[in-house]
Amino acid sequence: MVESAGTLFQTLNLPRSTGQIYGLLYLSACPLSLADICEMLAMSKGSASTGTRHLCSWGAIRQVWVPGDRRDHFEVTGELGELLRASYHEFIKPRLVSSERRLALIFDDLENDLEQELLSKEEYKICAERLRMLVRFQKKVQGLGPLAEKLIF
Repeated sequence: MVESAGTLFQTLNLPRSTGQIYGLLYLSACPLSLADICEMLAMSKGSASTGTRHLCSWGAIRQVWVPGDRRDHFEVTGELGELLRASYHEFIKPRLVSSERRLALIFDDLENDLEQELLSKEEYKICAERLRMLVRFQKKVQGLGPLAEKLIF
């Protein structure tokens, strides 16, 4: 589970170590301290601290108090869906919106390059068609958003 979560996070362009922390806490029967996480995952304290902060901010884990121990401990919030929802809203949805704007800006730049004769008409035609293909693909991916939201919400 630890390695699978690490790989999943890495695939989502997130730190592998953060995924490993989530995987470890997900299967842990009791809350773990930062020192426990570092030892079990052979991870630096800085990396573990950063990972737990990210996971807490996404609502995937929470900091808990363990009687008799002054150290911070962490546990999962209970459901994997929380992490999926946070990932979708924090990373996937904003990137889809951003990609739409960037493609529009690239298309505008292409038009300007043609007007300034920095491109031949043939070069423009090839680039414009490839950009249109990217726009169509981006719209298809963006169209999956409502379906993804229904699945995870």
